[in-house]
Amino acid sequence: MADVWARDHYDSVINLSITIRLTDGEPVTTKPNAGTMLALERAYKLPSGITAVQTMNLEYLAWLAWEKRRHDGEVVPTWEKFRDSVEDMDFDADTTPLAVED
Repeated sequence: MADVWARDHYDSVINLSITIRLTDGEPVTTKPNAGTMLALERAYKLPSGITAVQTMNLEYLAWLAWEKRRHDGEVVPTWEKFRDSVEDMDFDADTTPLAVED
């Protein structure tokens, strides 16, 4: 039950959609979830996956797309090959703060 709450809460904190086109394929759109964001924090030793996305670091965004596809069971190349074959990337993120100070 707590896992479901955490996933739903985390997904509502940041709404992110990443479209990647590799040199050998069609564009593929992925939507990282809480597990993917947690994996990003672990892989890059980050204090916050949300902060990483808000800085719009392209390597982090490409890694999130790669990890989400891998986690979903798609056959993907190693991270290094995937990264080196990124032809184009587009992303849409709603990073609106949850609260605004007056």
